[in-house]
Amino acid sequence: MKHMNAICALLLLSVTVQGYGQKDTIVLRPVEIQDVLVNPGMGITTFQRFNGQALNPPYTWSERGPVTELQDAVPKPDFPETSIAYLRWYWTAIEPEPGKFNWEIIDRALAEAQKHGQRLAIRLMPYSDRDPLPEWYRNSGARRANKADKDGNIWQPDFSDPLYLKYWGEVVSEAGKRYDGNPILDSVDISSVGYWGEGWSNYMPPFTSQQPLIDIWLGAFRHTTLLMNFDEPEALAYGTQHGAGWRLDCLGDMRPRDPEMLDAYPEQIARTGIQDVWKERPVSLETCDTPAGWRRDGYDLNYILSQALRWHVTSCECEVVSDSSRMAAAV
Repeated sequence: MKHMNAICALLLLSVTVQGYGQKDTIVLRPVEIQDVLVNPGMGITTFQRFNGQALNPPYTWSERGPVTELQDAVPKPDFPETSIAYLRWYWTAIEPEPGKFNWEIIDRALAEAQKHGQRLAIRLMPYSDRDPLPEWYRNSGARRANKADKDGNIWQPDFSDPLYLKYWGEVVSEAGKRYDGNPILDSVDISSVGYWGEGWSNYMPPFTSQQPLIDIWLGAFRHTTLLMNFDEPEALAYGTQHGAGWRLDCLGDMRPRDPEMLDAYPEQIARTGIQDVWKERPVSLETCDTPAGWRRDGYDLNYILSQALRWHVTSCECEVVSDSSRMAAAV
């Protein structure tokens, strides 16, 4: 989607109405507009907010989804309207005590999305490098994967532990019972392993343990679109072969030492056979850093966007900041 003329005048619709031996032709000529054309279910998304609400400060954003109602900004930010709001929350926010779920957080987000003319895409995340697993889970007798290492300050779960599958599976199952098929729910990320639920970890279990952590999502959301995270090839292939679209969380990774946009991503797409998933399911991308960060670091914006188009991107979460709204609109 580019911030340029959305030329609809190329369409010429002729409708012939026949009746009583008479033919009438109605010619419609849509008017050219200078705005970004908002396509339902496509284009850029808002992140942790809704249309018309305040953008993030320069180069920063929050991984913690809103747990209270957000207020619209005055004046309205200079950023185009979008048809999808993408929000995500940690396990601790959704289930602070075992079996006690704060579903009102997601209920409110669905209502806010509808109010702002959007549908809601979500992810439920187990933990991150700054946001730990729920304390009650860490004290449940569940196995820990790490001790005195570089991640020693973060309690890393053993993803092959039956208790992890049990308790995380309960979150997923209850979410599915409540939200699967909701008409305002655009998509749900398959999220079980690693920081932010991105599917990678220094403590990866074998795929025999990863598969049940994917299957819980496939079973809970049979009517709502699911998106499989990109990082682990076997998991990516399995999820997409079972009806999920796919999502890459680091569009624009052009870091000089290891630019994954140049090799790792294209290779992963080819090796996992997901080139044609876009024909049936969405392809969702999320920027590494922000578009302003790309500009700051001198990344090739044209190359990044051309790759996104080559992969048939459906939607892009741009982690938008106030000084890069026009660049983000180009995505």
